[in-house]
Amino acid sequence: MTKREWFADGILALTALIWGTGFVVMKNTLSSVPPAAIIAIRYAIAALLTAVLFRKHLKGLTRQDVARGAVVGTILSLAYIVQTIGLSYTTAGKNAFLTTVYVLLVPFGSWLIFRQKPGKKTFIAAALMLAGIGCLSLDSESGGLNIGDLLTILCGAFYAAHIMAVERCQRKTNTYALIVLQFAFAAAFAAVYHGLFEREMPMSIGFGTVGGLLYLSVFSTTIAMSLQNIGQSMAPASHASILLSLESVFGALASCIFLGETVTSRMLLGFAVIFAALVFNSMKDKAQG
Repeated sequence: MTKREWFADGILALTALIWGTGFVVMKNTLSSVPPAAIIAIRYAIAALLTAVLFRKHLKGLTRQDVARGAVVGTILSLAYIVQTIGLSYTTAGKNAFLTTVYVLLVPFGSWLIFRQKPGKKTFIAAALMLAGIGCLSLDSESGGLNIGDLLTILCGAFYAAHIMAVERCQRKTNTYALIVLQFAFAAAFAAVYHGLFEREMPMSIGFGTVGGLLYLSVFSTTIAMSLQNIGQSMAPASHASILLSLESVFGALASCIFLGETVTSRMLLGFAVIFAALVFNSMKDKAQG
């Protein structure tokens, strides 16, 4: 692997770590703030922060750039709204693992939509990843599948679409400008959703809630998603999806540590299978380098 590839992998792995710990924060914040309101607040703050940080990249934006930002931001908002609603009905650990179904969907989606056929090892790594996710998510000791789990799987489909959209849109729109635009549109879409469907839901903003929202806004959104976009600009979508799926491992571990969720023998097996998938995918890169 080249230094550029190592750098991209490091950025994507760090993104997964931040996202993984964010599941615990999100679970706690849901007790006082409706799902879409959380998304609207975190992305509005992130849009403001990144607009300041990347302001020089916003000069000369075209209508086409704005349209691409709207597409990517709307898909992103849908993914997070569905995921957050799902988190209301399932555990943070299962939510983290089921979200990573996008690992399998991205290679197939890129193949079907963009005719980008991935290598055989990418499919094998994705299949191993899905098997590991199955070990964790379909564990009867943890309750099996429920409505929250199904919503989380749907979120994975939206997130796969987002990863592919980011890869395509970055070819014509500056990476940093796209970050700001998608955050702004994600916030706007979530705000509209909140106004239409969550007006009757109670909201309580306390010190802990403010802290949770700031963590989600600054770390899980501004920093992590900026790193995702930068990392994806240097790595294929199918490869990036494998590394980003590490969020499931970090999410489950954080859920066990901070929320007291139980670790079963099947969950441990799932960790091992997922790790094997990542190693296998890394071996492919070395062979190519």
